[in-house]
Amino acid sequence: MKSRSAWLFEAIAFLALFILASSLSAATPVKKVRLAYSAFAYANPPFWIAQDLKLFEKYGLDSELVYVSGARPIQAMLGGSIDASQVGGAATVSAAAQGADVVILGTIFTRLNFAVHASPQIKQISDLKGKTLVTGTIGGNTYFAALLFLSRFNWVPNRDVNLIGVGGSPEVLGALTQGRFPAGVLTSPTTHMATRMGFREIFDLASLDFPFPTLSVVSTRKYIEANLDVIMNVLRATSEAIHLYSTRPEVALPVIAKYMRVPKDDPALVQAQETFAKHLNLTLRPSLDGIQFILDFLAEQRPALKERNPADFVNVSFLKKLDEEGFFKKLSGSQ
Repeated sequence: MKSRSAWLFEAIAFLALFILASSLSAATPVKKVRLAYSAFAYANPPFWIAQDLKLFEKYGLDSELVYVSGARPIQAMLGGSIDASQVGGAATVSAAAQGADVVILGTIFTRLNFAVHASPQIKQISDLKGKTLVTGTIGGNTYFAALLFLSRFNWVPNRDVNLIGVGGSPEVLGALTQGRFPAGVLTSPTTHMATRMGFREIFDLASLDFPFPTLSVVSTRKYIEANLDVIMNVLRATSEAIHLYSTRPEVALPVIAKYMRVPKDDPALVQAQETFAKHLNLTLRPSLDGIQFILDFLAEQRPALKERNPADFVNVSFLKKLDEEGFFKKLSGSQ
């Protein structure tokens, strides 16, 4: 018959093994996932926040996060080196319209967070007629922002106002400072720099109630079908990161400072958070109207796209499940 001390020893040993097994299970992510972000920009923090604050790990993912510039994440996903990415919705729709196996799973920003800045020679918006507006890469978000701006004044691109793409916001600002063009489309924090340099904001596109898949979570249908749980947890972590960026800047901004390689007290961090936080999309629901806007532009060169349904370019089944389980309400504190 075992002594009381022997029973006690076995009980303690069993409890220790149970605690150790539980801790190892909790610390070991369920699935590895390779993720990408497409720009060092203040509109791109959700994946950064989810990675550095271990939100992906919280939802059972062993995540690797890498930088792949511009629209290149789409090619990386098609090639299998990346599983999912934060990337521009315009580039995604354009690729899918040409037959690429990519689909929008959720949209982080549903506004074109851009502004038109002009040199002192442009006294009013009408002064731009017959002149040139410089934008980002043709077919990218900045270019669609320029198209939206022109449409508000019933101007036809390259007839009433010429559009020239030169790259990202830094390149647009560089073209303005060199005196090559009278106006350009910029995003924060480059907009703040432009103002300080004497280029006045003449139109704020973010003020328009026009939804657009500016920055989206994207993957291939092939990967999604084989990794349903991974996609669900990537979206959970992304939504929680959005919530932290909106409500806990003291936690989120040091992460953004790290990725943007700026001091933690850089004023641009707060300026950008104040600019973008109000347009963050906690529920990640993509806008079909914004996708239709892209298709209408693409249809000018490929008329067959006029018949395409914008719903074909999104997969909202995961967001519906998260909504049904009350995830977004719990996250926002409304439940």
